[in-house]
Amino acid sequence: MSTRYSTQLQSSAILSITVSSSSSLDSTPREENSHNAAVSESSPSSLLMRLAMRVSRARWFIFLRRVFHYQNGSRSDLGTNPFNSITWMISELIALLVQITVITFTLALSKNERPIWPVRFWITGYNVGCLLNLMLLYGRYRQLDISQGNGFGDIEQEQRGREDHTRCSHLMNRCRTSLELFFAIWFVIGNVWVFDSRFGSFHYAPNLHVLCITLLAWNALCYSFPFLLFLLLCCVVPLISSFLGYNMNMGSSEKGASEAQISNLPSWKYKVIGDTSDSANDPECCICLAKYKDKEEVRKLLCSHSFHLKCVDQWLRIISCCPLCKQDLPN
Repeated sequence: MSTRYSTQLQSSAILSITVSSSSSLDSTPREENSHNAAVSESSPSSLLMRLAMRVSRARWFIFLRRVFHYQNGSRSDLGTNPFNSITWMISELIALLVQITVITFTLALSKNERPIWPVRFWITGYNVGCLLNLMLLYGRYRQLDISQGNGFGDIEQEQRGREDHTRCSHLMNRCRTSLELFFAIWFVIGNVWVFDSRFGSFHYAPNLHVLCITLLAWNALCYSFPFLLFLLLCCVVPLISSFLGYNMNMGSSEKGASEAQISNLPSWKYKVIGDTSDSANDPECCICLAKYKDKEEVRKLLCSHSFHLKCVDQWLRIISCCPLCKQDLPN
């Protein structure tokens, strides 16, 4: 009786093990299929995440962030002017040469056209402005080349060179402001002459009319660049970051800086000059928000922003970019 009962128990156990194993084998493909389906469903979000990471680490996006910080940051932490970089100057040079070439070719091609408004005079004045802007660009390049030069020899020559550099920078800024004012006034005059609905100027001078509209559209895009940049970095980027859960403003660097990159940055010991009783205007480290004390080690990044050496070294080991303007360190 007991033997028969034990045999039944063994057979039922074997049957239960067989059923459970078969059910597990059947459930394994189902789990794999569900996992593959989940992966396939989450692939668009992962694709968007990778795309956002690539965009946040792109050079043009880092440059736009530097421009926005330079235009809207506090005067004490502006850093270097991003528009004085070699890449931007080359882009300006190409744009100016293309405009001068197209304007000269169109003026030579449309000698027989007789526009109602003096559109030819407007185009010629715009071309002269481009030539002046080209000369100003060369002056900016020469000024940048001189400012990046090493020491002048002795202290007197170095001080004289700094004074000449300051005088030239003031003169360049005045010339640039005057030229921007000229282009703004010329832009308004061109809109009045071209888009006057009382005359059909397109039938009398089609080539000049199309060229004027093209130049006006290019200037309108340039004037709206700060507003478009504000929409991109203050509206579009935060929405994408909150949707993906990835901060694009902090994703400029894939990893921290190496010890060799950090050690190549200049550093010195801070020295307090003059009366230290009034410390309201003393510089401070934006990482720890503490003012610099005498003989504290300070490190300066390539963007001209300075921090405590210990603070910024710890920051750069995590993210290899400036805490203020997000400019990456060179490799």
